[in-house]
Amino acid sequence: MSWTPKIAIIGAGPAGLMLARLLLQKSILVTIFEREQSATFRGQGGTLDLHKNSGLYAMKEAGLFDQFLQHARYEGDDLIIADKTAVPVLDFREKGYMGGERRPEIDRETLRKMLLESIPADCIRWDHYLTAVRPEGYLEFQSGEIQGPFDLVVGADGGRSRVRPLLTDVTPLHSGIAGFEFKIADVETRFPHIAKFVGRGSYFCWSDGKAIQAQRLGDKGMRVYAWSSKKPETWAIDLHARYPSTAELKKVFLKEYPDWSPILREWIEVADEDRRPWTLYMMPTDFQWAHRPGFTLIGDAAHLMTPFSGEGVNAAFLDAVELANRIVSSLEAERSPEKLDAAVAAYEAALFPRAHATMADTADNMRLFFRADAPWGFVLKCQRVMAMQTNKNKTTSKPQPQTHQREIQQPEIDGH
Repeated sequence: MSWTPKIAIIGAGPAGLMLARLLLQKSILVTIFEREQSATFRGQGGTLDLHKNSGLYAMKEAGLFDQFLQHARYEGDDLIIADKTAVPVLDFREKGYMGGERRPEIDRETLRKMLLESIPADCIRWDHYLTAVRPEGYLEFQSGEIQGPFDLVVGADGGRSRVRPLLTDVTPLHSGIAGFEFKIADVETRFPHIAKFVGRGSYFCWSDGKAIQAQRLGDKGMRVYAWSSKKPETWAIDLHARYPSTAELKKVFLKEYPDWSPILREWIEVADEDRRPWTLYMMPTDFQWAHRPGFTLIGDAAHLMTPFSGEGVNAAFLDAVELANRIVSSLEAERSPEKLDAAVAAYEAALFPRAHATMADTADNMRLFFRADAPWGFVLKCQRVMAMQTNKNKTTSKPQPQTHQREIQQPEIDGH
């Protein structure tokens, strides 16, 4: 009888669900353990764009691309970068980001639902809060239940991974950035002037080490994110606890933005009651771990980043594809624990340099976005990237994103 591996995936987020879908397509059985009580236990946040060589590639590999196109919003990747006056300094409307190809947007809620519906319901064990992972491959849960042993445990359980401590002592770092997430439901009907101002995609404003961002959603709503840098780790959580009234919280929170444009402050003022405090964490940009048979990581568990390059889910999907492909190839060649372990080790060896580059670029964006002179440092970075893209595509007539005239007044960029 041929050997059949027992594989556990910890976490039913985008990374874990994509990996499960890819393996199940090849008749490799997996079990997902998820701490949340159900698929609808909490909201999934705003919107994200999928990139050609990572997110979109994964959707095609998973056989979900056509279904994705039914929900994708190509207009959703419209992006305006501005400062606290709300006057644009970079305009990527109807043009690819930084001169590249357009990146279709999809709401996180819709994407997760699509992935969940693509795998058998009995593959997921909801309400399984993992408390410990034993070196022998056993999983201990808060309920007292023990599952295993598993031949491979994949930590797809996010920034606070319970699997990661078995591989490394390195823990996430506080980025110094914290803030709140709000939502404006049905913004087109209730606040048409805001909907018109923001447009069909995103409007990101940066100044003074702070940010206010708007993202349009497929359900006609709008997410608003407001960030401040150089904040204590519990700053946003403490505010959230101190002011149960959202109206009172907004009054206090808006003191962070006293001289920001009234239209930007209004996004927060008119937002609905629901709010979510955020403290942003990140792994060191050179993070990696020593290979340990029987365990590995994907997604945020492997390379937690701040959201300032839009790479989180895209990188996670690429992790899932690369790990799945190596597992499938190894089992097709020879069904043995040794072949499976070699496949996982090869996945990790390829992952680390790719993840380091993505994490470094994200950290660089974060630094530029929250400098005192923001967004001008990022404008210069965009110009360099777009110039390289133009040189690369000299034979094409693709229009380049507009950089507004205010650019000639940019201050000198310091080296912080």
